[in-house]
Amino acid sequence: MSEQAVLIPNTLPPSPYETALLPWEDAEAFGQLREEYFIAYPPGCPAARHVLEQLVWCDWRRRRLVLGERALHMASLDNRTSGECRDSLSRRALAVSGGTRPEISSAGAIKNEDEDDAETEQMWAGMVEQAETAESLLEADGADCFAQAFACLPEETAEWFLETCETEEKYNQDRESLLRFLSIEVLPFFRKHRAGAQAGPTVRLQAWGESLDPHRMDRLMQLDERLTRQYEKLLGMLERATARRLRAAVK
Repeated sequence: MSEQAVLIPNTLPPSPYETALLPWEDAEAFGQLREEYFIAYPPGCPAARHVLEQLVWCDWRRRRLVLGERALHMASLDNRTSGECRDSLSRRALAVSGGTRPEISSAGAIKNEDEDDAETEQMWAGMVEQAETAESLLEADGADCFAQAFACLPEETAEWFLETCETEEKYNQDRESLLRFLSIEVLPFFRKHRAGAQAGPTVRLQAWGESLDPHRMDRLMQLDERLTRQYEKLLGMLERATARRLRAAVK
């Protein structure tokens, strides 16, 4: 086969490595990569073609490692995170923080972004403010304080209070019950969820950091280093062979 013929993709012989592709790998993408190498380094003899095929396969395996590194991170995230509120990863992330215990799970945190947490925190902050306003009105014990405080509550919170009055005898639709309900049930609940949204970025950083498994990553990097050395060696052999062929053609 002439060098000119090699430049035409349809004339390329089958790759000896095609059968080594993994079931989910894109054979068309592999073929395109191979064509690019054959165009850039048209082999002038069987030995050069053999080196070129090895070079293509080495490059393809190096690209696999990119996917492998991501897979390691994702597997580690899955193993270390949990949907349970205040799970072990979240506790590690917030070990030195004080204040309200946040309502957050590591699995929930990694699904969000900082903008999502900021929006959620703003929502809970508004609900805390409404509940605190209602609490202040009840503590002042002014005329119609119950009606005024009840009107200050978010709609869902007002419904929550009415349903609780129906199901629990200790609560009635009066000033004392609403004040106790806000103090015991509502405000702690709101503050924990607000703190959870505030803690989201910190928990995410902890999860991402723990996904870096140094032992498994070290093995991956060693393989990458070996493949890189092999690639550079093969490329050097091919470039020297190409240079010799060009010099011979000039003579």
